[in-house]
Amino acid sequence: MKIRQRLALRFTLVSALLTGAILILIYVLTRGFVHADFVERLTRQSSLEALHYATPHVREVLPPESFLLVNPVTAIYSEDGTLLHAQGDYQIPQPWILHLKEYAVFNAERGEYTTVGRRYDINGERYLVFVSDKDLPGQHELDILIKSVALGWLVSLVLSYLAGLYFSGNAMQPVNHVVKEVNQITKDNLGYRLRVNKDPGKLDEIDELVITFNALLNRIESAFVAQKRFVQNASHELKTPLTAIMAETELALAKSRPVEEYERTLKVIAQETERLERITQGLLTLARMEEGAFKPELDEVNICSLLDQTLTTFRLHHPDREVVREGKPASTTIRGNVQLLQIAILNILDNAVKYSDGKIIVHINTQAHELMLAVQDSGIGIPAAELGRIRSPLFRASNAGVVPGAGLGLSLADRIVKVHSGHLNITAIEGKGTTCTITLPLATPEP
Repeated sequence: MKIRQRLALRFTLVSALLTGAILILIYVLTRGFVHADFVERLTRQSSLEALHYATPHVREVLPPESFLLVNPVTAIYSEDGTLLHAQGDYQIPQPWILHLKEYAVFNAERGEYTTVGRRYDINGERYLVFVSDKDLPGQHELDILIKSVALGWLVSLVLSYLAGLYFSGNAMQPVNHVVKEVNQITKDNLGYRLRVNKDPGKLDEIDELVITFNALLNRIESAFVAQKRFVQNASHELKTPLTAIMAETELALAKSRPVEEYERTLKVIAQETERLERITQGLLTLARMEEGAFKPELDEVNICSLLDQTLTTFRLHHPDREVVREGKPASTTIRGNVQLLQIAILNILDNAVKYSDGKIIVHINTQAHELMLAVQDSGIGIPAAELGRIRSPLFRASNAGVVPGAGLGLSLADRIVKVHSGHLNITAIEGKGTTCTITLPLATPEP
């Protein structure tokens, strides 16, 4: 059963209960009013009967009246219980007479008859008057009413179900629209998003569902794109070192060669293998970070101490390059991961070494609640048109030439900085140099 039909049935059930309760209440109240009116007419009849019996001359002023009674039965008793007048064959029990004698008012239901007893004092005499009758017109009206109520209730059920189908159909239209739009999404157009055509302040549950679904599509697309990009990057970048290794191996095995040739071949293979390992590790780390699966542990890190250790390690590998450290900020504590920050700084320094010959300046300072670490070189720089793409994985500037590299250093550094809630800013002038500035939030001191 579809949701539309279930909603219609539930709406019908609720309407049936409410309508039934209201109709039953109307019937009960109407029955009470009819009975009260009948008792009132019996009471008026009893008063008239008492006056006609006690003062016959009143008949000329107040002629006999039935008060819409069908066949009233009258019995008049004296104060001591003696029957003075009777009309009809309905018998009044003795307890009723005693009750009326004591309390002056008596009402009773027996069978189809309703009996009213009243006590009157006329001309110094006390009379006990009973009037009984069947409320046939009232019962007939109640029978018509209950049939009308039952028919109205059944009609209301049908109308409620039809109205439920109509309104639930209108309510489900946005869902049907969402289903149609979702069916348009395939693996080839994961960028398609469901439209929300309402103001932010007028969003309903369906709009919130659409927004949540779009967010899910964003995550799925990110994961899909990251996987696709990794496969493309891996197939592109791994092909070059693998081809070089295979070529050198086949060349060495083609014929016997001197030991020097074999040593040269092994060195080339070792270099390409090392390059292959760097590319693989860089791609894996970058893919894990882009997927959000890599969540490093963050500790209190003194960035000056970390920078000094990183520069010491860097100078061991590049003893011929001059690296100048500038700046001595007062506060240097941040929340970060030592290993990842070292990777980011070393990647930027490696780029400065590869693409410049002069000295490298590393400047560190603080401003407001941020720490800024800048690495400046005076190398070939980056063309202005390519600055926007320089962070993309495996992208290399057009002026990189034959300088070895995989185009992963800045991408990995940028991602690491973002994991630390920071920002990597790259400025460059082609032919004059590049400056990479890492901005990180300072650690908030504990209260």
